[in-house]
Amino acid sequence: MKRALVLAGGGARGAYQVGMLQELVVNQGLDFKIIRGVSVGALNASFLAQAPARSGSGGLKEMVKALHKLWLEIKGDHSIYAERQGFAGVVAGADSLYSLEPLRDLINRNISLKSLQNSGRDFAVGTVSLVSGQYKEWTPKHENFIDKLVASASIPVVFPYVDMKSKKEVLVDGGVRNITPLSSAFSAKPDEIYILLTSRLIRTGTELPDSGVRVQKYGQWDDNLLGTKVSGIDVLKRTIDILTDEVYLDDIRGALSWNEVAESIIELEQASEGKRLPSDVMKKIKKVSQSLKNVKKRPVPIFVIAPREWFGKENKSTEFSPDLIQQAVKHGQEVAANRKLWIWPPHRL
Repeated sequence: MKRALVLAGGGARGAYQVGMLQELVVNQGLDFKIIRGVSVGALNASFLAQAPARSGSGGLKEMVKALHKLWLEIKGDHSIYAERQGFAGVVAGADSLYSLEPLRDLINRNISLKSLQNSGRDFAVGTVSLVSGQYKEWTPKHENFIDKLVASASIPVVFPYVDMKSKKEVLVDGGVRNITPLSSAFSAKPDEIYILLTSRLIRTGTELPDSGVRVQKYGQWDDNLLGTKVSGIDVLKRTIDILTDEVYLDDIRGALSWNEVAESIIELEQASEGKRLPSDVMKKIKKVSQSLKNVKKRPVPIFVIAPREWFGKENKSTEFSPDLIQQAVKHGQEVAANRKLWIWPPHRL
């Protein structure tokens, strides 16, 4: 079974993915030959992708356990990013609120470029170029891969962009355009795709939810209330949450719709075999069938798992609280262990 794992972005909420992986890989023994990720998903993915593919799920299990240990060693925000000059610094011309030097140190201590290059797993992370505006994926064989890995987690303005001077490129978080790199996973021709999200989603009925954004009270945005002051950074962070939510839900809806189209085309072709249909009808059936072959697409079962709780009181992706991380890991494992709680496919009683 050739499975693909797609790890979405979400900052500190990536701890939910660790719990989900504990259940899927360690407890259920699933192996993933294809691994994709953006933002914190890229960081988790790069850690996992060091496991040699020839070792099967055994090597991946050990990596999940080590990743779990690494997350539980996070002592707070300072383990991932450092304060700069805050909003005043951005106004004065700084490119970001925070520095990612602690994250770089963490990557350098725990990610081996040689292991990634030799693991035999189909692995890539995504970034967006501020120069071209395009999303692009990188594998460990690309030059300066570690810099590109850092860029994949660099939320614009919150964290600094990565300036690739030799290539005249400026890279930021791939989640700006592609929070769940599903098309890349499809192109690797998997037999199944597992998508691990980091934002609270609860399915109602057989449809995907319309939104996973937490509703806020007006008082949080009212400058007239005593003790409140809305800044441009507040607006930016809220906007990023809303855009991210819409992007990954649209990605998943698109993939599920494509599966339906592909399955219908295959069923139509099979139903027409050996039957005497008008020639113009047969031509159209063959044309549609050939189109499916031309784009090299086929229906692939998709499984989507998401947390069912908010990450702390404010659902902040930049809050690396040890208590919240432990809670998220535990919750992620609980959700992954109960298929009735999965976002997709709808549970059949």
